[in-house]
Amino acid sequence: MIVAALERFGDPSRRCERGRIATEGDEVLTWNLPSPIAAPWTCLRGVPRALAGWRRLPAGERRRLLRCCLATGGARVGALLRAPELLERARRGEVDAIAVFSAKDFGLARRLARETGRDCREVLERGTQYFGEFAFELLAVIPYAYWLHTQGWLEFTVSTPDTRALYYFSPRHEERPVARGYVPITEYPIGRGGWARYDRTAFPRRLDTARWRPPPYKAVYADGRFRWAREPCIVCNKYSDERYRWHRGPTNFIDTETLLALIGRLRQRYQVIYVRPRREDIVNDHQPIFEHDDIEAVTRAYPDVLTVQELHGAYPELGFNELQLRLFASCERFVSVLGGSSYLASYFGGRNVVYAKRGWEVASGAYASWFHLFSGARVTAAATPRALLRAVERELLGAAE
Repeated sequence: MIVAALERFGDPSRRCERGRIATEGDEVLTWNLPSPIAAPWTCLRGVPRALAGWRRLPAGERRRLLRCCLATGGARVGALLRAPELLERARRGEVDAIAVFSAKDFGLARRLARETGRDCREVLERGTQYFGEFAFELLAVIPYAYWLHTQGWLEFTVSTPDTRALYYFSPRHEERPVARGYVPITEYPIGRGGWARYDRTAFPRRLDTARWRPPPYKAVYADGRFRWAREPCIVCNKYSDERYRWHRGPTNFIDTETLLALIGRLRQRYQVIYVRPRREDIVNDHQPIFEHDDIEAVTRAYPDVLTVQELHGAYPELGFNELQLRLFASCERFVSVLGGSSYLASYFGGRNVVYAKRGWEVASGAYASWFHLFSGARVTAAATPRALLRAVERELLGAAE
């Protein structure tokens, strides 16, 4: 059997791999839809041939194929340039099946598949492959993979190093030695494309949870080793490059003065655990981690506060993500910041106070409208240091008890 992998994106997170779309003995062809941004000259050179192909089509068929091309999100230009040629090749019987990473918003793929008499072979129907940001993975990829698992359809998952614990439910998880980067989640069930720009840099105001189910990390990773005389409270922080519209640079981080004031109040009641990953602790992405004096300042001021680095040293057999999962499973009181920590902390129930100054989650009202869906956690956002301290007093120390 000859299988044509119809590709509309170049990122490895969004492309078909032979083993996912073909069986032994199959021949695989790759049909790329060129991008005017990534390959402008290829697109220009393809215009004459494309025009000739469109002219050869009968008027009615031309209109139908045009609609399919315009319904190809993220690659309309590439679809317009190659649709007549690929349709002709499919009709000649050059291929027996069409394969895609995701058939969502892929009108041309569905049209070509009809010519073969078979449905598209869709990678996302059986597993996930993602090398993007940690927050996006927690938002869209892992809950979709777990939903596939609950349906009995999950066959594989692929991600970056130190992710096996996150995909504990996967029958076949593969870690690739690659760095994380920005990869849109538009093709996943909760992703939403746009007309002018398919991969919109925006978050939904409501989540479509029909094919979305966060795994029960709290029940799975409960660990008696992480128990203390006092109830734990985990304070998460970061200090990294951030990009939001015209803003760039560290934004959603708790400054050292506020951090010390916050921990000073919490430690009177809780065993405080400070989680701020260093570069060497996690797989980095396109937003570099910067170092400053927060960890040292906390340990100098409050020797009783535990840091995630101390705990990792005490349990070196645990990967950093597994340590976080087991540690967070012992806790129901969190302070986090916009980004991956606000997602992870929201998986564990209880209360999560999020410092969120600026970002897409703030713009979409995510913390108020759908962050509770990860576990039923009570999530409260604060946009200034003063508001953060007030929210901690109210939610973790005061009248909300």
